[in-house]
Amino acid sequence: VGFGMDVLPRATPTILNTAFNPVQMWDGRKGTLEDQALGPIEAEGEMNMPLPELLQRLKSIPGYAPAFEAAYPGEGITAGTVARAIASFERTVLSTESPFDRWRRGDERAVPESAKRGFEVFVGKGRCAVCHMGYNFTDNGFHNIGVRPKDGVADPGRYAHRPLPSMKGAFKTPTLRDVALTAPYMRDGSYRTLLEVVEHYDRGGDVQENLSLNIVPLGLTRQEMLDLVAFMESLTGAPQ
Repeated sequence: VGFGMDVLPRATPTILNTAFNPVQMWDGRKGTLEDQALGPIEAEGEMNMPLPELLQRLKSIPGYAPAFEAAYPGEGITAGTVARAIASFERTVLSTESPFDRWRRGDERAVPESAKRGFEVFVGKGRCAVCHMGYNFTDNGFHNIGVRPKDGVADPGRYAHRPLPSMKGAFKTPTLRDVALTAPYMRDGSYRTLLEVVEHYDRGGDVQENLSLNIVPLGLTRQEMLDLVAFMESLTGAPQ
């Protein structure tokens, strides 16, 4: 929800572990957290605040001037230092040890049996690890996963910034860390539950045009779908 209570076409992505992202935003159009920080503030559909007004407000709040001076000596409160301050905070929002991590280190009681089965589906029949790989469970790539356009209006995704045929409708692979806490899901927030997400992948997406080669019907059983959800729930770490 943005300025004037308008609902935006894209869902807000999590800032969890964004410190590890080589590029930012669903479509990767920002290279760093500093580049990303001021965009939502100025965007008419989001915060709709001109930077001069933002800076004036910050300078009028007691305590900010000395804090900025301490952090950025001699620079003051500027668009650049505000962007760096926000980015510095975002880099502290990191996932913590999860039950899954404890299980992989040898604690067999850390997760239920359903989560263990779900991990096997994740790396095998479910093909999830093709894109959701590594510690942060993302390849940092862009894929068209066949999400049905809202109101029939297609979002070009990465293609708007990298006009390659494979990038039409492609969006960045999000982390699965703490994914049970970050509903709604997909780049447009079209699914409310993790089970709905699994069902989407199981049927091979809903739109076949320019679909990623990684997205195919999976033929999962109902139990396998529930086990996958149990595995993803096991990636939730303790609050910071």
